[in-house]
Amino acid sequence: MIFLDPNDLLSADAEKAHYDCHNNDPQDQAYLGFLRQVSEPVVAALTHQAIGLDFGCGPGPALALLLEQAGHQLLNYDPIYYPDEQLLAQSYRFVTCSEVVEHFNFPEHAWQRLISLVQQPGLLAVMTKRHSGTKVFPQWYYKNDPTHVAFYSDKTFAWLAEHYQMKLEIVSPSVALFHRV
Repeated sequence: MIFLDPNDLLSADAEKAHYDCHNNDPQDQAYLGFLRQVSEPVVAALTHQAIGLDFGCGPGPALALLLEQAGHQLLNYDPIYYPDEQLLAQSYRFVTCSEVVEHFNFPEHAWQRLISLVQQPGLLAVMTKRHSGTKVFPQWYYKNDPTHVAFYSDKTFAWLAEHYQMKLEIVSPSVALFHRV
């Protein structure tokens, strides 16, 4: 794992200002197509209707629409846009975390919280670009977003799965499913 020195993190206001520039419109077909990278594997993994949590849904909770079309309910939590802390006091059959884990200022604590939200059995779906090593990292575009502060590799995800006693399923270069069994 590669991560930014905590002394170099953006202020909360600067971070929010950057997020406010994102286009997360639930009516944008291109954005919905992007989110299908994670919604389709989640739908395929769920054997019956379930209630889940979109952890870090952002200002436009579009993923909920895709999961609802498949018969599931997805509640929305975001520390900036949907800060309902009561949603973090329970656990869910599935948790989605799309383009969020790279924003974890303190990854250890954030992952502990994230895993605590997943029921046993349950599913954690993570969408983030994974790096392929320190040699190519300096040229990697994904690190240039000032709010991206934690970068994972397949090896990192394998370690997380083992540490939290979950089964890892790498779906694509940007999607991984962690199965809690």
